Amino acid sequence: MLIVKKINNNVALAQAADGTDLVVFGKGIGFPATPYELEDTSAIQTVFHHVDNEALTAVTSIKPEVMASAVEIAGLAAESLDCELNRNLFLTLADHLQFAIERIEDGIFIENPLTATVQAIYPKEFEVGEKSIAIVHEHCDIELPPTEACSIAMHIVTAEAGTEFDNDLHDFQKTMRSIDEVTDIVEECLGIEIDRASYNYNRFAIHLRYLIKRLSTGEAVSSQNKGLFARVASDFPEVSACTDYVCDYLKERYGRTCGNEERLYLMMYLNRFLVTR
Repeated sequence: MLIVKKINNNVALAQAADGTDLVVFGKGIGFPATPYELEDTSAIQTVFHHVDNEALTAVTSIKPEVMASAVEIAGLAAESLDCELNRNLFLTLADHLQFAIERIEDGIFIENPLTATVQAIYPKEFEVGEKSIAIVHEHCDIELPPTEACSIAMHIVTAEAGTEFDNDLHDFQKTMRSIDEVTDIVEECLGIEIDRASYNYNRFAIHLRYLIKRLSTGEAVSSQNKGLFARVASDFPEVSACTDYVCDYLKERYGRTCGNEERLYLMMYLNRFLVTR
């Protein structure tokens, strides 16, 4: 393998036999003068294929120990999740981790209000985020706050191929924030405290995620339960009123009205919170 350019002592730009650009990671791999032919490929720990030019440029600004953390976390995510991940995940993680570490060194600590929501909907990604804190401590000798598990999980979710977020962290944050604010509305309307680690909340939050996706894309849901909707609304006026508040919020945020079918499902979820409180 031809090592074309040193990025740092442990990271280098390489070229495959077919001329494809690679980013390779391995202890001391960038130390010799470049270009050179790497005979012992066992020194390579990780290879990233088809990395775009913008990513290659950004790699040079990341500290080696932070990059090592990001590479290990990206590898852990690939092992833990049954899906294809964006090839630049290691870079977005590295960029995030470097800023997070700089904030901590400056004494700035930022809470993530979406932690409970993300953990409820994406438990596997959140678990990777929790393990990432130990990985960063091992490489960088710094203790990230527990809320960083959520931030790392969010980057992983948006790197998953085939999801509605398509590498759009802003869209993902908007959806999670909407779910969190709807939950606050429900708690205030019904006078209850929802256990965000409970199974009922997990199902409710996932339902909201797909409802928001449908509202965002304009996907219609046909109603086959008009009679049932009217009966439930009449039998449970408190739940019906709360559903109206939730739907008003969603219309203001996404510009589309929830149909009776969606309202019926929301009422059923909300009533479950009342029954199991």
